[in-house]
Amino acid sequence: MAEPAPSTASPRSRLRLRFAGAVTLGALGLAALWRTFGTAWVLAAAGPGAYLAAYAWTHLGANHRPGVDGPRPRLGPANAITLFRGWLASVLAGALAAAPPHPWIPAALFAGAVSLDAVDGAVARRTRETILGARLDGATDALAVLVGAAVAVALGALPAWYLLAGGVWYAYAGSLWWRRRTGAPVYELPPSRVRPFVGTAQFAAVAVALVPGVGGARVASPLAAFAGVALAALLASFARDWAAATGRLGRDDPPTANRE
Repeated sequence: MAEPAPSTASPRSRLRLRFAGAVTLGALGLAALWRTFGTAWVLAAAGPGAYLAAYAWTHLGANHRPGVDGPRPRLGPANAITLFRGWLASVLAGALAAAPPHPWIPAALFAGAVSLDAVDGAVARRTRETILGARLDGATDALAVLVGAAVAVALGALPAWYLLAGGVWYAYAGSLWWRRRTGAPVYELPPSRVRPFVGTAQFAAVAVALVPGVGGARVASPLAAFAGVALAALLASFARDWAAATGRLGRDDPPTANRE
């Protein structure tokens, strides 16, 4: 009996096929929620899910470690966890279009999306983090904060001005994308001990706001005050990061605008 011919598919093609399978699985999981959550919820959740899938698809070529050419053919466990985090954040977006079947569901979805952030980071460090993993992790964190903040504001748990926390990452990323498009230099961000704490503060503010009966959008409320401090720290952190990424703080290293 003749042995089967070895696969001639390139690593990039196999990666795309596996990613398409993951997206299909996510879509089926979302469809399975239709009877419980309703049509409006599922349709509202489909938008953020499609965005995150498109973002990951356009960055699949970066599924390799820094300094290594060519993408890995597998997404790996860390990216799988990150994609699941994004799926939970996308499902949470349904609360913008329909009332949840149970008041604790928004809090549970957000808690799952952000608590797994520590898990995918630990797994990535053990399995050698890829550039795709770092980008996808940042995009998923931003999506979770954006959707969580929007739901908290819609529920009256946080003031409307806190929506800035959900939009600042997109303004930052869009600015750097435009600089790359125009050939302007973009630099690697320096390490920061403060950055993780600032991000965690946003997670905490939204998580507490989504707990039934806790949040309140009054500007003088303790939660709103904490959200204001967290937002101010976030804006300051992104301003510093933008200045560093655009070379305004002075850089001796070469720009990364043309790198994968």
